[in-house]
Amino acid sequence: MSHIETRHLRYFIAAAEEGSIIAASRALNITQPALSRQIQDLEGSIGIRLFERHAKGVQLTDAGLSFLQDAKQSLQELQRARDRAHRIAQGQTGTFKLGIMPSYLASPVTLEILQHFRERNPEILLSIEPLLSLPQAQAIRSEELDGGIMAWRTPDDATLSGITLYRETFVLAVPAQASTQATRPRRLADVAGEHFVWFDRERSGAQHSLLMAACARAGFAPHVVQIGTDTPTILGLVAAGMGCALVPASARLHSPPTVAFVALADLAEGVDIEFSYLAARRSPRIQRFIESVRHVAGRKPGVAL
Repeated sequence: MSHIETRHLRYFIAAAEEGSIIAASRALNITQPALSRQIQDLEGSIGIRLFERHAKGVQLTDAGLSFLQDAKQSLQELQRARDRAHRIAQGQTGTFKLGIMPSYLASPVTLEILQHFRERNPEILLSIEPLLSLPQAQAIRSEELDGGIMAWRTPDDATLSGITLYRETFVLAVPAQASTQATRPRRLADVAGEHFVWFDRERSGAQHSLLMAACARAGFAPHVVQIGTDTPTILGLVAAGMGCALVPASARLHSPPTVAFVALADLAEGVDIEFSYLAARRSPRIQRFIESVRHVAGRKPGVAL
């Protein structure tokens, strides 16, 4: 025999614990000669005697006693490996890699989904990557992320599927000291002459286009004096007095106290915030996260599933 199989270890452990080949063969439900051959094969494979044979049964040698501990440990580790593999196959363990737009990390819906998923999948490590929508979509397609909470998923992109969480609208962000009841704007046209902090066209093309179109309908092109890569950055620039900005309404959740928000009557544009994932990839872990998304989103009025 050139190698040791798990059955040899099981047979050896049974013989050692029973102290008798006859008793072990009964416990294992195999014949005594077959068990004896398996023990002899094991001893031949490792090149030492594991048992001393005598009239009343068998007794472990010193080497056999040491091998017994290792054999038990090996079988336990193998069983743990099998259990881990089964849990991974069923999506019960492993790592779930989730992208989230930085401005939606503190969203109540996002937090409720993460809490629901954690409570029901305690052995899955949740890895969060703050990313804008475009790099999220690219990372999901390359399977660097399992999914993402994003906006602006291209509707005709068949590679990604999405579940709508809620509808995001936009508001005007201004330095708090500039916001008083007497001067507060009511419509987009009221801020036509203001300096604006704007979203990066390269990184947030869809958001850039949507807000530019809204200003065009109001009869002006915004005077952009500063560019921000994401909503938190833009809010920081507004707080520093660089200008005003059109930002998602959820920006209130993580805004500096020196920024005020104004709802404008003609700024009705909105965008769906979604959980997106690769349409062709439905691993058990992704399915488990989808269950949490549907549980939370299904209780929100007006949410499409």
